Amino acid sequence: MRSGRSTALGGLLGLLAGVVTAYGATGPLADLVLLNGRVVTMVAEGDVHEAIAIAGDRIVCVGTQDEILDRVGTRTKQIDLAGRAVYPGFVDPHTHLLNDSWGQGLSPIEAQALALRNGITSAANMYTPPPETEVYLRMAERGEIRVRFSLYLIYNSSCGDVLGDWYAQYEPLVELAPRLRVGGVKVFSETSVCGGEPIGVSFSDALADELTAEGRAGYGSNAPLFTRAELADIIREAGALGFPVAVHAIGDAGIETSLGAIEDVLRGESNRLRHTILHNLFLRDDLLPRYAELGVVAAIESMSSCFANYYRGLIAPQYGHIVRRWADLVATGAHVTANSDWPWCAQEAISPLFRLQALMVADNRSDSYAAWEPCGLLPEDQFVDAWTGLRMMTAEAAFMLHREDEIGTLEAGKLADLVVLSEDPLLVDSDVLTEIDVLMTVVGGVIEWRDERL
Repeated sequence: MRSGRSTALGGLLGLLAGVVTAYGATGPLADLVLLNGRVVTMVAEGDVHEAIAIAGDRIVCVGTQDEILDRVGTRTKQIDLAGRAVYPGFVDPHTHLLNDSWGQGLSPIEAQALALRNGITSAANMYTPPPETEVYLRMAERGEIRVRFSLYLIYNSSCGDVLGDWYAQYEPLVELAPRLRVGGVKVFSETSVCGGEPIGVSFSDALADELTAEGRAGYGSNAPLFTRAELADIIREAGALGFPVAVHAIGDAGIETSLGAIEDVLRGESNRLRHTILHNLFLRDDLLPRYAELGVVAAIESMSSCFANYYRGLIAPQYGHIVRRWADLVATGAHVTANSDWPWCAQEAISPLFRLQALMVADNRSDSYAAWEPCGLLPEDQFVDAWTGLRMMTAEAAFMLHREDEIGTLEAGKLADLVVLSEDPLLVDSDVLTEIDVLMTVVGGVIEWRDERL
């Protein structure tokens, strides 16, 4: 009997030891903890903590040093941040990291490494034709997708050629392979890069007569590719299958057509699929409030002053204020995201810190546009503050991609996607934002990039 009791007691102690190994005083033990830092959750201004704990692919705790140390076990990896900043991984909701990487001399795998070095943990590939969709799925199945990607499948090409509803063979907004999902359908309301042709910016009748000579020569005869009714039918068909639609629209005519089409589809209901308009460059006063009224997400590029002033030069000076109205968009209460459109706007735009600076400073800081100098300054009334810009690249971008319950902020239960920065962007002058270094990028609890200094 004594022997039997000893065996039973030993088994119980062994079970308890296993529980203690897996759980601390307040919950599961962590696989990785980051201590002694500034953990900026991006949930609310001033919500900053000392440390963060990760178990598996999830955040298990954000809190004080003592709270996180309660999650440390014998197998927990600990990193002393020495005061450095932790942010949610940056989300870039409009890139061409996969489909246009080869034009930059990079494979899709190398382009992902570039994104990770810049702190990007999630992205949308905003131009995905049929053959490439299958290529990316095979890559994901082989474990070659390191950034969380949402693929936007094209309805028509950048030249305007219609491919139709081929996208219907895929299920939207679910993970089809590791770190890969279909995020929606991309529709061009205007032509974009098409061989040697200029981007097909389309102007309304109200502005067509106000174009400069350069504007008339390059863009005067352009019109949207679809009528309002035709575009509404396209969006309605995609939406009936559960696909969010992202519409390429630069000129005020393209934007007006897109907003009208979305309004006709919604018929007073909420924009639950979060249909999005990309670029939004020429915004008349009457178009601004419609984003918030319709719940349309506005995805914009943080451009240099040279780029913005080039477009401002297409129309009469009295209409120059309608170009690059990012602060005005934010002020309406609409959901506004800041993306890179990499590599099309600027090589440096792959850096979220470069894009943040471009939202906050008046002059050109881009080497990509150095040959365009001199160019005028951006108007100060269109600047945003650092908090707003960072939200546009984290929480707001996650919202656009229907992933706000998983990423975009640092909260217990969310995916452990985060970035460690050498300094806190909220605490430095805008002039030195691009001097901040990305020291570590974590995707799903996996350290995908790490500087030797950390």
